[in-house]
Amino acid sequence: MRPIVPLALAFLTLTAVPAAALKKTPYAEVKVTAPAPFPADAALNAMRKQLAGIVARKDAKALFALVSPDFVWTADGEPAERSNPDGDPLQNFKIAFGFAIGGKDDKIGNDEAFWVLLEQAVSDPALTPHGGNSAIACGPVTAEADEDARDAATEKIAGEDEGVEWTYTLKEIALTEKPAGGRTVAKAANVALPVVGRYPAAKEGEDIAPSFYELLLPSGKTGWIDVDGVEALAADRLCYGKDKTGAWKITGYEQNN
Repeated sequence: MRPIVPLALAFLTLTAVPAAALKKTPYAEVKVTAPAPFPADAALNAMRKQLAGIVARKDAKALFALVSPDFVWTADGEPAERSNPDGDPLQNFKIAFGFAIGGKDDKIGNDEAFWVLLEQAVSDPALTPHGGNSAIACGPVTAEADEDARDAATEKIAGEDEGVEWTYTLKEIALTEKPAGGRTVAKAANVALPVVGRYPAAKEGEDIAPSFYELLLPSGKTGWIDVDGVEALAADRLCYGKDKTGAWKITGYEQNN
């Protein structure tokens, strides 16, 4: 499922470089591979089903009971700026999802924008192991990219700014010369491709979700595709692990640019 970032959560996310600022230049192909699936676990499936029900009815008290005392909130692999790594893990969870502000217990947990992130996290049944740790499962699932190649390509496209939005495809897709059709300019599969244009383009102050992406090919040429034809390479993920009693809990929230 495609991650959606509501405007109310803009302060929690990193902003992509404006498309006009990106260079449409050749770069080395960025290969991607499908991640290994997390082994099926009936207890975890039951916990996530319970979590989905809690999120659907917006039951904050029941939600907090599923947060592990070892919960960690990160952004691009580092402690999130608004988290307190030495503080109360549950309080960090509350701040991450809008139940508290700046360490205070001012509840805004019924704000639809914050609940939708949890709804997205539990809507996809697929999970993947967290790095090399087979005891922790995270979702939604994204492909594994050649990070060295992506970093090098990002530098060529956007200079020192790392806010390029990357998409990927594991199946063959056809890019066209215009949004919604036209001549096929290229086909691609098992690669990550950066977004350099959107249609319709949002004007300043507008919040318009694009229907089509203009993607930059390794050759330096570009082509268009429906936004549902590719997946986001970076996605915010919820992670699960077992506590001391063996019960599955929410152990982490990973924000990824």
